[in-house]
Amino acid sequence: MKLKIIVLIITLFSFSCTSSGYTISNISYEDNIKVQDSIVDIEIELIIKPFRNKIKTLEKTVGFSKESYSIRDGKLESTLGNLIADILYEECNPEFYKITSNNIDFALFNYGGVRGTLNKGKITQHDLFTIMPWKNLATVVKIEGEKVIELVEYFNNENLAHPSSRLEIEFFNKTNKKIFINKKQFDKNKSYYVLTSNFLQEGGDKMTFFKDPLELYNLNLNLRDLLIKSMKNKNIIESKLDNRIFRSE
Repeated sequence: MKLKIIVLIITLFSFSCTSSGYTISNISYEDNIKVQDSIVDIEIELIIKPFRNKIKTLEKTVGFSKESYSIRDGKLESTLGNLIADILYEECNPEFYKITSNNIDFALFNYGGVRGTLNKGKITQHDLFTIMPWKNLATVVKIEGEKVIELVEYFNNENLAHPSSRLEIEFFNKTNKKIFINKKQFDKNKSYYVLTSNFLQEGGDKMTFFKDPLELYNLNLNLRDLLIKSMKNKNIIESKLDNRIFRSE
């Protein structure tokens, strides 16, 4: 019999080592080709099946969000930033302890690395790909107290809600008034282990205080994969603003 066969050329854009997204880059067809139905069905299925399975994976529900959370709902902190930073700290600290017998002191990521909003209701892997579209890896640096002061000044000058965890800062006008790390008062004579991403460790987003650290550890863990894992385990996700970083009047 005569059939029109539509050929789909699918371009795969890789977002991580485990998940992918797809766009159709070209559609063409050839007319009046004599083929058997069974052969056509098998060949088309072989082409489509891997992509269908990947798309189904992205559509899977990994948890439920109690409310909608955004990176833009606070001044120097945000509900989504707090959620992301806290989850990544919780996931990475046990792995770091296994390697070094030390705990991570605090975590810092960047405002620009969060690109979407977590809406109320079910959370899919696709949602998390939208929120964190990068292939960044968990990285821990050991930096001296002077570098931590640079980090605090960066917060002060940027005036953005960069996601952080176990770091508390109170600014009064343009001066830092209080700094606490993991509930302990900051000591400029000490060194601290900080969780961040490989991109920021290399000086991305002007975070030059992470470059040339005293010690450097690549945990080889994809940050987005850690979020997915944690949300599967927690099932119900919730967050809040808690004045971890704020500017007093």
